[in-house]
Formats: sequence, C-alpha cells, structure tokens
Amino acid sequence: MTIKEYIPVILGVLKDFRVIGTVIVMILVIQFAKYVTTYRKKPPKPKKGKAPKQAPAPKEEKKEEKPAEGEAAAAEGSK
Repeated sequence: MTIKEYIPVILGVLKDFRVIGTVIVMILVIQFAKYVTTYRKKPPKPKKGKAPKQAPAPKEEKKEEKPAEGEAAAAEGSK
C-alpha cells in the first residue's frame, strides 16, 4: 500500500465518533488528575467582624488636690 491509500483510512478513523468521544473523555480525565495533584487549599481569610466593645476605664475616686501657693514653692524647693 502506498501513502495515498493510507490517507482515507486514517481520516476515516479520526472522523469516527467513538475516537472523538474517547479523546474528549481522556482530555477531561487528564485535566482532572492534574487539578487533583496540584490542588493546595488556600488559608481562610480572617473575617472582619465588629471590634469587641471595651469596658470604660475605671474612674479614679480621689482627685489630686492643688497645693496652696505657699506649699507649692516649698515642695519645689525641697526637691
């Protein structure tokens, strides 16, 4: 047989619906296998929730008293 006789046989095989279906299925299987082997789970993104409410700062019960003018000068001089 010569090459001219092989061409119609090759085209007949390639145009057959069973060959085309098999090729499509094999491409899908190979792509799925590639996806499974290279899959890496992404870390979860932190959720942007509401900030927890902070308790109000405790109020100081005793307030600092201002020293009298004479005591302030004496306190500075003793330092």
